[in-house]
Amino acid sequence: MGGKVAKPPDYAAAADAQAQSSKNVTEQQTWANRPDQFTPWGSQTWQNQQVYDPTTQQMINRWSQNTELTPESKKQFDSQQRVATDKSQLAESLTGRMKNEYGQAVDFSDVQRGGGALEGGSIQGNLSTEGLQGVDPSQRYYDKAGDALYNKWAQRALPAQQHEAEALRTRLVNQGLNPGDEAYDAEIAKQRMAQGDAQQQAGFEATGRSGAEAARMYGMDTGTRAQQFGERQAQGSFGNQAQAQDFGQQVTAGGYETSQRQDQIAEIMQQRGFSLNEINAILNGQQVQMPSAPSFNTAQRAEGNQALQATKMQDESNQAQAAAKMAVAQGVMSGASGMAGGFMGV
Repeated sequence: MGGKVAKPPDYAAAADAQAQSSKNVTEQQTWANRPDQFTPWGSQTWQNQQVYDPTTQQMINRWSQNTELTPESKKQFDSQQRVATDKSQLAESLTGRMKNEYGQAVDFSDVQRGGGALEGGSIQGNLSTEGLQGVDPSQRYYDKAGDALYNKWAQRALPAQQHEAEALRTRLVNQGLNPGDEAYDAEIAKQRMAQGDAQQQAGFEATGRSGAEAARMYGMDTGTRAQQFGERQAQGSFGNQAQAQDFGQQVTAGGYETSQRQDQIAEIMQQRGFSLNEINAILNGQQVQMPSAPSFNTAQRAEGNQALQATKMQDESNQAQAAAKMAVAQGVMSGASGMAGGFMGV
């Protein structure tokens, strides 16, 4: 007994079939994405014809797109084309004049000369401070006022603090406490700290209040010195004002001459580029735009027939079935051989 061997599939034919399927899908997608579109300004249409492709040696579709304006847009387009042609010819006729303008060097010989160098007299710069009211450092007033304020407080407060210290020691002794006892020493230290804080606070207040007095005295000396300095400055500035007035008149005259020169140069340069500006103005314009078709959702590419994969799977299935049949046949033959051996042994 023998199993029937499955005939191998034709893989080349399967691959060709799959390629042809993919080509057909591509052709269908191309057809789907070639819609004719019509707008108020014109239309876009498609045409195709069968041509021979020497590369693949097959007949293929060759597409062509046609854009057509509406009659109104076509008239406007033709009119603007004629206008553009006329403008180009006119601009071309002006190029000779433009060459003459730019072909010669600019002549500035007749242009107004600019303002010359300015002349001015001597101007008084530094002012002498000799003989002015002297100003002492404010620290002298500050220290004097601060010491006086603190001493005034000390004359009253220090004797009182000493009396309070003696009274505290007497009270502690009467309570049975002596120097060296923890409670005694704590009370004495507390009182000393409070009295030290009071002395320090008095010093701070004296410092703050002495600043105002020092500032007052310093301001008096400074004001006297400033008044004297201002008088000297006024005397010096009178001569400087006369010099500044003369200098300003020279600046005004020079500025007028310079402004005239700039205006003349600007006019020369404007005349030089006049023809070029005219040409640019003539050529500047807007052309009629081609009709723009609205967008649409393009067709998606579909998958072609997977002939090669299907053939391969079919071949694998055939091979599996053949192997199963062969296994069954081998089992039958093995069983028959065992029975024959048993009969012979009887």
